Amino acid sequence: MSQTFENLAQRGIHYFLAAMPAFRAAKSQSVPAKDQESAYNFIKSIYEKLYADPALLGLKTLPDDCLAEWWTPKKEKPGLPEKIRGNIKSVNLFMEALYSIVYLGKQKGDAIALAKEDHELKPAVLKHFGNFDISVTKEDEAYTFAFPKGIVDGLKLLAMISTVHAQRADPTLHSRPMCHFTLFSHGVFDPQAPYTAEIFKRIIQNDDAFDKLIDYFTQHNFVRLDNKEYKTGIKGDLTTLDYVKFYGKPEGTIGFAWKTRNFCGIEFTYNELIKSGMTIGLHIPFFSEVMEKSDQMDESLKEFLGCFNKCSGCRYCVQLDKTKTKPLKVVKVGNSSLCAVFTFGFTFNNLGDNMWVADGIIELMEFVDRVLADRRAQ
Repeated sequence: MSQTFENLAQRGIHYFLAAMPAFRAAKSQSVPAKDQESAYNFIKSIYEKLYADPALLGLKTLPDDCLAEWWTPKKEKPGLPEKIRGNIKSVNLFMEALYSIVYLGKQKGDAIALAKEDHELKPAVLKHFGNFDISVTKEDEAYTFAFPKGIVDGLKLLAMISTVHAQRADPTLHSRPMCHFTLFSHGVFDPQAPYTAEIFKRIIQNDDAFDKLIDYFTQHNFVRLDNKEYKTGIKGDLTTLDYVKFYGKPEGTIGFAWKTRNFCGIEFTYNELIKSGMTIGLHIPFFSEVMEKSDQMDESLKEFLGCFNKCSGCRYCVQLDKTKTKPLKVVKVGNSSLCAVFTFGFTFNNLGDNMWVADGIIELMEFVDRVLADRRAQ
């Protein structure tokens, strides 16, 4: 993951390049793999051209900047999050418009005709298509979009896959439907492939530790969940990858790892605001109950846990105590006092340059499974 860019617009645009996995063809009798790949390359070329010249979409080339860490208060750099996310939003609006044209329009060879009554296209978005090799002809009741030769069949298939897959929320995971154009904008023809794992492996830059974690979660029957929810207010949202197991009765929607109540597992989240470009969070169910059994932990796990989520003395947990005498809600693990209310502290920017973090995560997952074995969902 690049930590610095020539300008702030590139920081937002880089997300779209970083979040495009390698091309994998869908099984299709009507659209050959070479036509699918042509469509994939066309999507990617939009981001490459935009990265080289953000003005093609009217983005301002302000000086690059970011937050140092995920916990850095946004007020330290007022307006910066809104600017970064605003750039991502602009790209997403363009990609949503492209998706709508492809999905709703009628194909005519290498062109697509879209009736104005079927979809409203904003002039602010429409004027940019010519910058990306799409010519637009305006008629009284329709638009005609002429594309480069040989890509419309692939784009049509991609839009259909993106739409159908977005509607398949998994009730067993209490997951929300994915945004309808997410797979389209990422060029994902095969949603069953572990495409989000490929994306995060590229960003994380510790292949051995990442592979060890993914192998563990896959082999121990954790369920993979891609792009689980809308979290930033950016339509189209940002890439996430979770591996989860249920303990107890499934309730609610899988959200941020620190909100976990009965899911166990790991969460990888693209974070457009910070240097590392991502965060890693742990789903730890029944946190206090599990930590109270720390006397059953090996010393290596106590040492690992003691490095994170320590009570800061913020007194949030006793904020209604006007006498200021109520003890803080902490749980003891070895010689460390951990916050028993939030698990923000179990959030990492990366996996380090060795196996220590990965080994600690796996050891914790195994301990949780032993402690909550009678609640494990079958």
